[in-house]
Amino acid sequence: MEDFIYRALLASFGVSVIAGSLGCFVIWKRLSYFSDSISHSALLGVALGLATGLGINFGLVLVGALFSILIVILQQKDFWSSDAVLGIFSHVSLSLGIVVLGFIGDQNTDYFSYLFGDILSITTSDIYWIFFVMFIVIFLLVVNWKKLLLLTLNEELAKAEGINKIFYELLFMLLIALAVSVSVQIVGVLLITSLLIIPPAIARLFSSSPVRMIISSIIVSVASVLLGLYISMVFDVATGPAIVITLGALFFTGQLIPSKK
Repeated sequence: MEDFIYRALLASFGVSVIAGSLGCFVIWKRLSYFSDSISHSALLGVALGLATGLGINFGLVLVGALFSILIVILQQKDFWSSDAVLGIFSHVSLSLGIVVLGFIGDQNTDYFSYLFGDILSITTSDIYWIFFVMFIVIFLLVVNWKKLLLLTLNEELAKAEGINKIFYELLFMLLIALAVSVSVQIVGVLLITSLLIIPPAIARLFSSSPVRMIISSIIVSVASVLLGLYISMVFDVATGPAIVITLGALFFTGQLIPSKK
């Protein structure tokens, strides 16, 4: 196989581990709309990285972190509902990203790859970045597992135990921002949320505990991304949509199999 195929396989594995593990918390905490808002802000991050010359990864992390902090701050105000705040951020950031890219882009700018992914353009430095983020996400999840899980299952009990809700909400949102930053080239800005919510939704059907659900979600995510990558190369279609269609097929197939109580 060519080198770009090996890089695509490594990137698929790293992103699948990140999305599969964080996606379970997205499902448990019902934050799919939040992840969608952060993924839309990724286009603005791409534009910022290109405009400043500091790189796409820098722009993605910076914008994702800023938006996460602003969303957490605004959610503390009783005047604003969470869905209103997320809706505003989602559409404004996506529109800003399109406008900025229109100003700084040229005929060689591949907008399609930003929207729907281009995994075959992954470079060696991208691989290092993906695995660096993967180790950060896994480390922070393991270290803060009990507190994050308690906040997810029983928020009132977590507060009684002295757990700082705002801190851990912000930590989790920053992890989502990191996950989005490494997923843009795999499935694109418009399809990142599917990689976060569909694998754990499939794993939930057959898991009897949180740990098993996370492991199952990672396995489903890795398998579906690799299968989607294979389909995209065989039929010469966009990688991101091929991965999402594969996930969708697995999800609907899973509905026909008796779930594990």
